[in-house]
Amino acid sequence: MQALLSIFSWRYPMYLVELWRRHASVLSYYLAFWQTTQFSALKPVAGGDPRRLHRARVQVVLLYTLAVVEITAGIMLGLWWHHQHTVGGWQFALALVVAYPLVLAHAVPLVVGVSWLLQPKALGRAIICGMLESQVKRLRKRHSFTVIGVVGSLGKTSTKMAIARTLSVARRVQWQEGNYNDRVTIPLIFFGQNEPPLLNVPAWARLLWQNERQLRGVYPHQVVVAELGTDWPGQLREFAYIKPDLVVVTAIAAEHMEFFKTLDGVAAEELSALDFSKQALINTDETDAKYLKGRTYTSYGLSGKPAYTLKDRTSKGLRGQRVTFKLAKESEFTLDTPLLGEQGAKIVLAAAAAAHVLGIPVGEIEKGVGEVTAFAGRMQILPGKMNSTLIDDSYNAAPVPVKAALDVLQSGDAPQRIAILGSMRELGEYTPEAHREVAEHCDPTKLDWVVTVGAAARDYLAPVAKERGCQVKSFLSPHDAGKFVAKQLREGAVVLAKGSQNYTFTEEALKPLLADPADAAKLVRQSPYWMAQKAKQLKT
Repeated sequence: MQALLSIFSWRYPMYLVELWRRHASVLSYYLAFWQTTQFSALKPVAGGDPRRLHRARVQVVLLYTLAVVEITAGIMLGLWWHHQHTVGGWQFALALVVAYPLVLAHAVPLVVGVSWLLQPKALGRAIICGMLESQVKRLRKRHSFTVIGVVGSLGKTSTKMAIARTLSVARRVQWQEGNYNDRVTIPLIFFGQNEPPLLNVPAWARLLWQNERQLRGVYPHQVVVAELGTDWPGQLREFAYIKPDLVVVTAIAAEHMEFFKTLDGVAAEELSALDFSKQALINTDETDAKYLKGRTYTSYGLSGKPAYTLKDRTSKGLRGQRVTFKLAKESEFTLDTPLLGEQGAKIVLAAAAAAHVLGIPVGEIEKGVGEVTAFAGRMQILPGKMNSTLIDDSYNAAPVPVKAALDVLQSGDAPQRIAILGSMRELGEYTPEAHREVAEHCDPTKLDWVVTVGAAARDYLAPVAKERGCQVKSFLSPHDAGKFVAKQLREGAVVLAKGSQNYTFTEEALKPLLADPADAAKLVRQSPYWMAQKAKQLKT
């Protein structure tokens, strides 16, 4: 009786949409709803892809509307037929009212279709993704090549590029230097394509045809390196079809906390990549051991006893560092890398470890790692006015890398040190604590100025930094912050810029400080698209 009554619950339409979602939108599986004994047990999953959540809400609204229409029609027809003394009329009307749950259940596929039509861009995106993913699946079946996936909360893009450049010495490597890491763009990496505008149908048709031609020819690449991004629970599983031979996990740390809520949620998502990968290489320095119990993986890091580590590391100031690699207790080699700090050391270590796991000879690994240089927006050194040195780490920000960047700034000798720290975004309820954590890392004896950009940095980071004795100035605009720093700049100063992208863009604060204005082209997010976004968001 309880199971029967559950289909008359006011939440029944939500249960149906959840049932459709659980069965991966396959009609034959969904129709097994006849075997569902308790619909109220189908609690809709909170969080997840905002686009899918929006689409699910549309579907639920359509189902509620259909239910109201059917019940109202049954009542109205019953009254009319009773007034007209129609034989059997009230029985039919009652059936309409009572049977609405069954009608709704069978109408779900139609409602889903209508909800897609109400969102043509989402429908077009889904169709394109389906076609691209099918092409990658066929590419994997027809050709033999290695796929490396890079996941994690921090340093994915830098690690991806370091691995690709290291392997390029010994293998033909396919990778994308830009931030291609979502469902639309990851398939494009395999075919070396750039992403056209979503609504440019001729461009997509031409791209798909070019991919088909590649499928039928000789695939020229031996390795494909891709960064797999995630913003919400379950997104990484969308990439299972690429079947990585090796997945590299850079870190488990706070990210997109408005969706993941807890670090446990982040770990469950990032480590889900191990479920569809043949091998895993994990940075155990920044991945809590409790998340790795029962997992099969190879470790790398600077502490403990990982399989891949650095035997020695000597800073050369802002010119980089000298590191001695120890590869799985078998081989050692020493070289200089321009990458700065502990984070830079872990990036080149990950590249060397990945190459060694794939069986690349040590001599070629050494040569390849030696080719790794600093990347735009990621601890890149640029010359500034008044013989100053600018550390451009403006690509993105989270507590761990911000503190690592501050360590580099605060450890070197300089007549003046200035930290331009932007707001850290997408941290949800963790936002205040994260900014206070960074502020606690600001040493007033080593920083002449802490200049914040953005509301969160102003509200949470700045007050704590002031309490610690730092000289602080806050701005909402990176342009204003840059102008202020330019006025404070002294001969031989070192300036760090670190922050998230949207509404922060600390790379713009560096432009007034550049010794050569042409170096602005070396900063991140300088394309016409991003400059338009900055003008819109910063109202410049």
